[in-house]
Amino acid sequence: MNEFGRLFSESGLSLERLRTFLAVAEAGNIAKAAEGDPTRQSQFSRQVKDLETYFGTPLTRRVGRRIEVTEEGHVLARMIRRQFSDLDDFREAMGGRPVAVRIGAAASVLEWMVLPKLADCRGALGEVILELEQQRTAEVVRGVADGRLDFGIVRDDAVSGGMKRWKLGRIGYGLFAPKVAWERAGRLEAVMNGHPSAELLPGGAFHRRYQEYLAEKNWKPQVVARVGSFLTLAGLVKAEGVAAVLPLTAAAEFDGTKIMVESLPWLHERSLVLVANARSIDRAGLQPGSTKDLAKLLAW
Repeated sequence: MNEFGRLFSESGLSLERLRTFLAVAEAGNIAKAAEGDPTRQSQFSRQVKDLETYFGTPLTRRVGRRIEVTEEGHVLARMIRRQFSDLDDFREAMGGRPVAVRIGAAASVLEWMVLPKLADCRGALGEVILELEQQRTAEVVRGVADGRLDFGIVRDDAVSGGMKRWKLGRIGYGLFAPKVAWERAGRLEAVMNGHPSAELLPGGAFHRRYQEYLAEKNWKPQVVARVGSFLTLAGLVKAEGVAAVLPLTAAAEFDGTKIMVESLPWLHERSLVLVANARSIDRAGLQPGSTKDLAKLLAW
């Protein structure tokens, strides 16, 4: 019997059962994974029970009328995801197809920082296929930790101490508004309070700090719209002529003869970092220095 003989000495372990459990863990519970199909739900439940018997630990628990995944179940799901990713990449490589490398970040970061350097990023990583995934900060950090993402670009303060990171730089913010608004008002405060503006929807660190900043200054913008992303905000500035606070990296979006910006000297300037999953980097067959090259390329 070889060194993995114990894994196969008992029944209950199979690729199909592991695949089912991963689907359950990613959906959050059996009912969602089965998409409301009673037959599949019963099948998934049996397969999960087989794995629980095999591993000797509960992988799910009942909470009210729902079945949710336990902490041990989430650990197993991360292991399954990594192994399936390894197998999938090996199959792609053996078929002569390039490996896919997944990068997660906010939409504005992908649009204004990654896309302009996409070809260079591919070169730094060895002509891989880049898959760019738009996600919120917490989702990116979780995705890198469990292997769903190979790289992430997030705020430095959102990363746990044990995760490998490379500093990219600090992002400041400014008030973007039509040139005519600046010419008419003359000062930052007057544009902020006197010109129609748009802002992000409530929720998230930026919105909270922005509202604190307005309260400190006793400024009361004429808000006419709230939207879900910086990209949409930038679109409103261009299309509707409103004012909006945006990352200074958004300047590339605008015609400087029509839209002007003034930096906001506030405390919410953020440090962004590149984070990576070491196992994913090894799985993708990237060269040892490629991550550092990618960070250097994206830094400012």
